[in-house]
Amino acid sequence: MTIRARFHLIFAIIAVLILTLALGTMSVSGLSREQVERIHHGALVPSLDLKTVSDAYTTAAIVSAVRVRVGDMPWDQGEAAVRRAKDAAGPAWERYTAHVKTQAEREIVRSAQDHMDEANTALEELIDILGAQDIAGLTAFIARDMYPSVNPLLMAIQELTAMQDRYGESIYADALEQVEAQRMRLAVLMTAAVAMFLLAYYTLRNRVVGPLATMTDAMSAVAGGQLDRDIPSLGKRDEIGALAAALARFRDNARQLRDDQRRLRELAGELRDARDRAEEATRAKSSFLAMMSHEIRTPMNGVVAMAEMMDQTELTGDQRGMLDIVRASSDSLLTIINDILDFSKIEAGRLELEAIELSLVDVVEGTAEILAGRAEEKGLELVVDIDPAVPSRLVGDPVRLRQVLLNLVGNAIKFTERGSIVVTVAASPAPDPGPGPDISLLRFAVRDGGIGLTPAQRDTLFRPFQQADSSTSRQYGGTGLGLAICRHLCTLMGGSIGVESVHGEGSTFWFEVPLTVASWAPPAPSIDIRDARLVAVGFDDGPERDALAAMLAAAGVEDVRWLGHDQGHGHDHDLGRPSGPVDADGGGRVVILWRAVTGDGTPSAGRFVADGAAAGTGGSDPAVVLVASRTLASTLAEEHRAGLFGTLTLPLRRARLWYVIAAALGRASLERRDRATDSATSGWQPPSLEEAREAGALVLVAEDNATNQAVIRRMLSQGGYAFEIASNGVEALKLHATGHYGLLLTDFHMPEMDGFALTSAIRDGEAEGVRLPIVALTADALPGTEQRCLDAGMDAYLTKPVDSRRLFDLLERFLPQASALRRRATLAETAKPGMAGSTRHPPADPMANPLVDPLVLNLAFLADIFAGATEQAEALLRGFIGGARGMIDESGTALAAGDLAGARETVHALKGGAHSIGATRLGQLAGDLQDALDGGDGDTAALLHSLLAMTLDELADAAETAFAVPAEGATR
Repeated sequence: MTIRARFHLIFAIIAVLILTLALGTMSVSGLSREQVERIHHGALVPSLDLKTVSDAYTTAAIVSAVRVRVGDMPWDQGEAAVRRAKDAAGPAWERYTAHVKTQAEREIVRSAQDHMDEANTALEELIDILGAQDIAGLTAFIARDMYPSVNPLLMAIQELTAMQDRYGESIYADALEQVEAQRMRLAVLMTAAVAMFLLAYYTLRNRVVGPLATMTDAMSAVAGGQLDRDIPSLGKRDEIGALAAALARFRDNARQLRDDQRRLRELAGELRDARDRAEEATRAKSSFLAMMSHEIRTPMNGVVAMAEMMDQTELTGDQRGMLDIVRASSDSLLTIINDILDFSKIEAGRLELEAIELSLVDVVEGTAEILAGRAEEKGLELVVDIDPAVPSRLVGDPVRLRQVLLNLVGNAIKFTERGSIVVTVAASPAPDPGPGPDISLLRFAVRDGGIGLTPAQRDTLFRPFQQADSSTSRQYGGTGLGLAICRHLCTLMGGSIGVESVHGEGSTFWFEVPLTVASWAPPAPSIDIRDARLVAVGFDDGPERDALAAMLAAAGVEDVRWLGHDQGHGHDHDLGRPSGPVDADGGGRVVILWRAVTGDGTPSAGRFVADGAAAGTGGSDPAVVLVASRTLASTLAEEHRAGLFGTLTLPLRRARLWYVIAAALGRASLERRDRATDSATSGWQPPSLEEAREAGALVLVAEDNATNQAVIRRMLSQGGYAFEIASNGVEALKLHATGHYGLLLTDFHMPEMDGFALTSAIRDGEAEGVRLPIVALTADALPGTEQRCLDAGMDAYLTKPVDSRRLFDLLERFLPQASALRRRATLAETAKPGMAGSTRHPPADPMANPLVDPLVLNLAFLADIFAGATEQAEALLRGFIGGARGMIDESGTALAAGDLAGARETVHALKGGAHSIGATRLGQLAGDLQDALDGGDGDTAALLHSLLAMTLDELADAAETAFAVPAEGATR
């Protein structure tokens, strides 16, 4: 209902109420309650009382006497009637006299009172006659006494009645006059009310309701999209006028908004077109960069390999100088290619992080070891100082951490001409850990003494294609992408990166990343060396000494004596005197860490031994360990080497230092370590299946890929673990039903039943208190993979290619009962055909062939798996190459048919197999292809797929070079 309709309805109701009230008022008599009572008590009641007295003396008395006389009424009834009349007359007369108001009435009343007394006397006489039933007396009374006694009284009553009638008429007339006056007043009031009602009606209709209705119609029109409708101004300065003005402004704003929306739609369309073009350009760029990176890497790796081979031939000085330029240029070009490809992936949002368990000490020290040669070439001291509080096991992406460190340390070496470069790592709890696993905030810092930076240079340093100044790229080389990539990687890892620098004094580049803690326990030596007594010679105050002190403190070694270079070069070496004799466990032997700087003037190891003996070492010569750069260690004169116990190259690695000290104390064997026959990786004979089954130590493997089966089979056999292999989840579930397995290793992707479904089925069927450890095997090391495994009911996971040490660590953790069943393999067992000791390739060790590019075929990885079993390694490699051809054809057919999901499954299997046999480049290419398929980018996938065949041919060539046997599946 509209406002106007409601207004009319309300006023109609009010009008009806006023009309009803008026009619009701006009219809009443006008006598008020007070007036009615006045008439009643002033005229009517006195008249009734006079009538009662008159009736008592006439009707009741006289009539009753006559009736008795004529015999019409019994004597007793007549007596009673007369008595009642007399009794009624008295009170009525008293009531009347009480209402007498005028003097005339009072005089008549006094006269009537006398007559009243006479009448009462006559009535008493009549009562006595009636009581005596004296007929004669009654007759005489009627004839003689009755009328003379009563008539005066009746006449007085008649006169009083006439006076009372006149008084009543006067009162009534006065009341009627008052009623008429009241009616007139009501009429005037009603007329005024109606006038006011009509005035209010017309005023509200014209000044309020009408304008509001107009505004309502206008607002409805504007709300309906009629933005061109005029809004009446109404010419008012009140609230309604303000409302009209506001509505006009609203209409104007709505017009502007409509125009803006129209323009925004046009801009959105233009932006969509621009986005589509940009995405198409990005896809084209990514495809081009992916293709070119693989295309350029192949010939460049050939150049690098040939340069390495040429470096081993006899060359003149000029030729070697030119060769060095070729090698440096090749390395620089490969670095540029890798930077551009990584930056392209970051821009396209396709760079994903792994989340695997790692040792931060290994990552940092391994990075420093890679760059140690470059630092030595420039005469720089490269030091790694890791806080002992850094957790031993963390979860993160070791490849990307290493990439950031390589860039920062590489830049420090590039821009530093003298002095030292110090890499430090410190840990602290995350500021806002929240629920979930423990998080540690790791701070990495690379401090150098290079050219430094100005504030203006620092502001642009982390932008793409930016360097400190325009001359930097000409003097030092580089694309300016490295630090931009580092910033993106740190951001992806949830951290940050920055620099502190003083121009001309050096810089400190730092980055912080939060990593999940797998184990808070700090790294510690596997062999106790806390009782070792060390003399550190040549470690002057500085970063190297601080780093060594931290490593020794982390191992619990407290008995350390520090001698500077000057003291070490003198003829009296104050090696100190041990506090006691050497015990059976080597606890009293002095270990000398000799920091050699140059061959000239350097004391020999024999001199340290002699001086240690002269100092009195309890009958045992000190163990002298050379600590030097690789160049110095390899060129140290033989006379200086005499008496050396071992050698440690710089930068020092914590685990190697601890192990050499343990060996010097007689608690470990350097020879066994150097031969890489550590019990964790090789040299074990597994128990029989029956023995392992009875002990609950049998491993069940669920893996459908033949190559991965062969690798896992070799690793478990080498580690001394008994196992059975199922080709899919259904087969594994049937084997598990026998209840004789201690642990399950399962792949993610398998036909019929995948690893998640297998885990779910096993968990659903387990009794309370029984839980089979389940470890996942996957090539998808993506963020969230670990949590996904845990949510599915698994206990841990390993990424492919499987790290044998990580595998054995997990087996020792979840299957400790299997360790007691292993036994050392004898020489005869390790010399079986196809095992270490095979003489099929006597001229050279194919697992260390310098002609094979490790990016194409990682022979060191194969050697780690097969421990020199070249026939088995060759057979596995040849079988994989043959099967890979079929997988490439199958995925190509699926791609041509538009079946991206089917192609993805085949490519995923190819990636896993390639990584498992050390075909790094093929595995990376298959991984890039899988990423494109996951993103639904069929064009890029087709382009990358076209590179698979030639990359497989490259792998076949590497296999032929390594084993001198043509590999199956290669296309020549």
